[in-house]
Amino acid sequence: MMIAGWIVLGLSGFALVLAAQMRMLISVSLRRALADKFGGDHRDPAYRDAIASSGKTDTPGEHLAWLMETYPAQLAQLRLARRVTYTAPMAILLSLAYLRLIVGAF
Repeated sequence: MMIAGWIVLGLSGFALVLAAQMRMLISVSLRRALADKFGGDHRDPAYRDAIASSGKTDTPGEHLAWLMETYPAQLAQLRLARRVTYTAPMAILLSLAYLRLIVGAF
C-alpha cells in the first residue's frame, strides 16, 4: 500500500506541474493569436482579460468570441488545465496525509 501512495503522490505532482505549464503556454499562444488578428502587443491587458474570462462569462467580448470560434480545442485544454491546477494540490495533500498518518512512511 505504501508504493501505491507514493505513485499517487508522484502522479499528482506531475499533473500539477504539467497543468501549470499548459496554462502558461496556451495562454501565451492565444494572446499572440489575438495580437496577430487585432494588432498590438500580446501583453495587452485586453488580451489577458479575454483569456482569463474564457469559460467564466455568458456574454463573450469580441476577442473571446473570436477565440471561441477559431480555437475551441485550445480553450477546452485551457479549462482542463485550470481544473487540474485547482484539484491537484488537494490530491497531493491527501496523498501526503495518507502516507504520513495511515502508512507511516515518514
